[in-house]
Amino acid sequence: MYKLQLLLFCFLFGAVAYAQPDTTRRDTTWSGSPHAPYRNAILDADVLEGHTVPQSITATGQRMCFDKKMKIKTVTSRGPAEVCVFINTKIGLIGYTPLKPGSDPVCDIKTDLSDFRFSVIGLKGNVYNYINNKKKDVLEHWVQTSNSQQYQYQFSSSGSNVALRRKTERRDYCDGKVKAQLYKVDGKPEEWFLFGKQFPDAVMMTPQKYLGTFAVGYQFSDKGLFIIMQMVSSGLDSKIISIEDVETCFDPSPFKVMEDERQTKMQQTIQRQRQKIAQEETKREKYPSCQNKKTTLLNFQKQALDRQEQNLQEAGTGNAMQEVRTQQAQANLMNYDDAIQQMIYETELKLCRAEQQLSEMSEQTSASSRQKQQEKITCLNRQLATQRSTQQTFQRINTQYRNEPGKQYAEKAKLFMRGLVGCD
Repeated sequence: MYKLQLLLFCFLFGAVAYAQPDTTRRDTTWSGSPHAPYRNAILDADVLEGHTVPQSITATGQRMCFDKKMKIKTVTSRGPAEVCVFINTKIGLIGYTPLKPGSDPVCDIKTDLSDFRFSVIGLKGNVYNYINNKKKDVLEHWVQTSNSQQYQYQFSSSGSNVALRRKTERRDYCDGKVKAQLYKVDGKPEEWFLFGKQFPDAVMMTPQKYLGTFAVGYQFSDKGLFIIMQMVSSGLDSKIISIEDVETCFDPSPFKVMEDERQTKMQQTIQRQRQKIAQEETKREKYPSCQNKKTTLLNFQKQALDRQEQNLQEAGTGNAMQEVRTQQAQANLMNYDDAIQQMIYETELKLCRAEQQLSEMSEQTSASSRQKQQEKITCLNRQLATQRSTQQTFQRINTQYRNEPGKQYAEKAKLFMRGLVGCD
C-alpha cells in the first residue's frame, strides 16, 4: 500500500487551478540538441495526451505489455532504495517490481522465480499484486485483486488549486541527456524538476493524468506533457535514473486469483462445519444438566457460520482498498469476536461436564483422581476468566478503532492466543 499511496500522492497533487497566462519561455526548446531523438522518444504518452484512452484489464486474461522502463531511486528515512517501473503509455498501465533497499532493483519480469513480486496499476482503477509462493517444492502463482476487476479503484483529485512556478535551477538526468527545470508551489517546500519540450512560467497539473510512481513519471498539464524527473520533499527524495524504450510483456495467465480461491475454500469449510454441528445435535448429552450449555454452543456456532457466510459474500463486493464495509467484511472472515465467544461457550460446557463428573465420583475413587479432576476444574475456571477478559478487551478495541478494520484485526490477533491455552 505504501507504493500505491505514493502513486495517489501525484494524483491528489494534480489538480487543475485557475487559468494562467501563457508566458512560456520559447528559448528552452531542444530541437537542435544532439539528444533530441532520445528526448522525443521518451517524451511520449498517448494515453495522457488524449490520442488513446485508458483500458480496463483483467488479472489473468491477457498479456500486459509495456513500452517504457524507468529506473527510480528513492531516499527516505530508511535509506536509499531503487525500483524498476514499466509503463504502457497506450492504455495506461504501470507495473513495478519490489523496492530494493541498498541494492540493484529487479528490472526483469521473471515469473518463474520463487521470490517473484510484481504490481500493476491501471488508470481505469485495476490494481493487481502478483506473488509467487513455494510450497512443498511446488511453485504457486497468486494474484491479489482487492476486487478491483469488478470494483475499480477510484482515483480522486485534490480540491485545492495550486500552480507550480518555474525557478532558476536546472539539473541533468539520464547521463546528461535530459535537462529538467525546478518548479515549486509558492510557500511550499516541495521541489519538482520537470522535463518537457518547453519550460513555461507556471504549470497546472491535470487530475488523473499521471503515469508513474514514487511521485515521479509522466504528468500531463495545461501546458502539455512533462516528465517529473525528481521530487524532493521533507520525507522523500525520488528521482528517475534512466528511461528507455522497451518491448516487455508479462503473461499473468498462470496466476490464480486469491479472492476466488478463498471463496471456494471457505464455502467448503462452512458446509463441513454445518454438517458437523448437525451430527453433534443428534448425539445424547452424557450429563443432562449440561444440555442447555451444549445447545447454546451449537446454536451460536450456527449463527457464527451464517455471519461468516454473509461476510464472505460482502468481502467480494466493493473495492477492498477503499470501501470500509468491504474491509470490515474481509477482516471478519476471521471473526475474533465470534471466535472468543465460541471459546467461552466451549469452556463453560467443559466446566459443566467436569463438575458433573467430579460430583458423580464414588467414594471408592482414589484421592489422586479426585484431586486431578479438581485441578482440571480450577484450570477451566482460570481459562474462562482469561477468555472473558480478552472478550472485554476486544470490545474496547472495537470502540477505539471503529472505522479501522485492519487495525481492529491486528490488535485482536495479538491478544487472541491468550485464550487458546487448554486444560485437557
